[in-house]
Amino acid sequence: MIAKYVLMVFLFAAVAAKAQYKNDGVLYKTLDPANLYKTLKSTKDYLLLDVRSSGEFEDTSQFTRLNLGHLKGAKNIDVGDLGQRLNELKGYKGKPVFVYCSHSQRSRRASSLLADSGFTHVINVNGGLTSLHYLGEINKKYFAGLYETRNKFSFIAAGELCEQLKKAPDKFFLLDVRTDSLFKHIGTPAKDNALGNIKGSVNIPYKILKENPGSIPQGKPIIVIDLYGNDAAKAATLLAEKGYKNVQVLIEGIDRWLSMGNDEAPCKNTLYQPGENYSIVSAADFGKIKNKENIILLDVRTKDEFNNVHKDSWRNIGQLKNAVNIPFNEIESNLSKIPGDKIKPLLLYNFSGGPEVFGVAKYLSGIGFTNVTVLYGGVFNLRWTAANIKGQAYLKDFVTNIPDSNK
Repeated sequence: MIAKYVLMVFLFAAVAAKAQYKNDGVLYKTLDPANLYKTLKSTKDYLLLDVRSSGEFEDTSQFTRLNLGHLKGAKNIDVGDLGQRLNELKGYKGKPVFVYCSHSQRSRRASSLLADSGFTHVINVNGGLTSLHYLGEINKKYFAGLYETRNKFSFIAAGELCEQLKKAPDKFFLLDVRTDSLFKHIGTPAKDNALGNIKGSVNIPYKILKENPGSIPQGKPIIVIDLYGNDAAKAATLLAEKGYKNVQVLIEGIDRWLSMGNDEAPCKNTLYQPGENYSIVSAADFGKIKNKENIILLDVRTKDEFNNVHKDSWRNIGQLKNAVNIPFNEIESNLSKIPGDKIKPLLLYNFSGGPEVFGVAKYLSGIGFTNVTVLYGGVFNLRWTAANIKGQAYLKDFVTNIPDSNK
């Protein structure tokens, strides 16, 4: 299952990286998700266009983390089919078309296609459906009449979970359904093994939970947690079918938790328990680091990726300013090329946070480097955050040498 999920993430990144942020505000407008409700209320005769797969739209996708519900009244056309089905939308060529997907990458492709096809009022919903869930209490208040799902559970965002645990830490049962080896950080996948726990969570692996959920208390709201949201969604469905009430899934799991800034999830520093003895920093929190000139930026991608000449053009997305490139498989033989000494702050990154960068971080921290940090999500997530999260546009200035085709 892990291999299958990694493949899905890889393919998603390949498609997503083709999205060109340079078209934002040029071919189409963009909209912060917090303003969607108000904008729709004041707009007449519009179309909501959901460009995810039909499985995602119907909450039946095999990738359960992507079964996020949908907006009521939305028309679903998979982005891959949109070019052949434009005739179905011809009545909206001069009317507002609000385009969304899960993370606002496929929707950008769709928005560009619509604009190039003569649609004159196209609006991309930044961050996609996941960002609507991250509005927390605002989402529940304003989107109750707009959102619908077949899921038998609800979602809770990291920020909302922080608020709830601060108010009543003993009210919830935190259920982590990872395998026991990953929960204890003694597994083999370098990245999955590095992702820590939320303090107070109880580990009951999903496979065991399927056999006997009887150890879960009935009287408390249940928050189900995993790494990426897949098994958590399955476990939540199982519990709901067994009669458990008020089951919630931490949307996108520990993965999204670590992608968020401390402002968005203020309990990260108090409730998150690291899995390794090196640090992980989100794109948003990287942007706030002062005196970056004192940090060694180490890019562990291949030389072709670093120099923007990789055969897969979507991998050529620039590099952090002043970064040193030592490919992950050449680190051990090139330790002398790492500037400074072993106590100097060292920040590692790759394309989108694949396992290689975590393997390098573990190796370096294991041989005496005392101040190692991984930029979570890599250069891809730095650019995504800049384009999709309000107030983070300045992050794009940390990336240089982006080919025009991938800007």
